[in-house]
Amino acid sequence: MARLANMAGEPTSEERAGGGEWLPPEAPGGRGGAQPPAAPPEYPQQPQQPAPGYWQAPPPQPQLPPNNDAVAGFTCGLIGASLLFFTAGLSSVVSLILGIVALPYSRKGQRNVDEGRTPKHKSLASAGYVIGIVTIVLAVLAIVFWVLIFATVDINWDELDDPNGDPFDDNDFS
Repeated sequence: MARLANMAGEPTSEERAGGGEWLPPEAPGGRGGAQPPAAPPEYPQQPQQPAPGYWQAPPPQPQLPPNNDAVAGFTCGLIGASLLFFTAGLSSVVSLILGIVALPYSRKGQRNVDEGRTPKHKSLASAGYVIGIVTIVLAVLAIVFWVLIFATVDINWDELDDPNGDPFDDNDFS
C-alpha cells in the first residue's frame, strides 16, 4: 500500500529507513536527497544594447572638483553691488567690505583654473574680480558722497521744533 501512495514507483521513506523509523515526508518529485543548487544565471559582461528606436541616456560623466572660491568671489561682488544700487549708496560700508572680500576669492578661483586643479568657473572668477573692483570704487564714491551731503547740509533742528509742543496745533508759529 505504501507503494501505491508513491506514484513514481520509488521506495517510500518508510522502506528506505528500514520500516521502523519515522522520516519527514519527501518533497513532491524529489528523491529524498538534497540536490545541488542550480548554477546562477550568467550575466553578459557588456551592457546590452537598447532595442532599436529607443533612446538611452549617456553614461554619467565623472565629477569635476568644484571651484567654490570663484563662486564665493562672484557672489560677494554681486551682493555688494546690489546693495549699493538698491539702498542708493546708504549701505556703502557693507558693500565696500563685500567688494574687498570678493577680490581674493576671485583671484584664488582664477588660480585654481590656471594651475589645473579644476576647469570649472574660470569666467565666473574673472567676472567676480571685475565686479569686486567696480563695487569697491562705487562704494568709496558713495561714502564720499554721503559724507559730503551730511557735512554740507546744515539742519537747524531748533527751527523744526514746534514752540508750543503740540504737533497737531493748527496755529501758526508765533
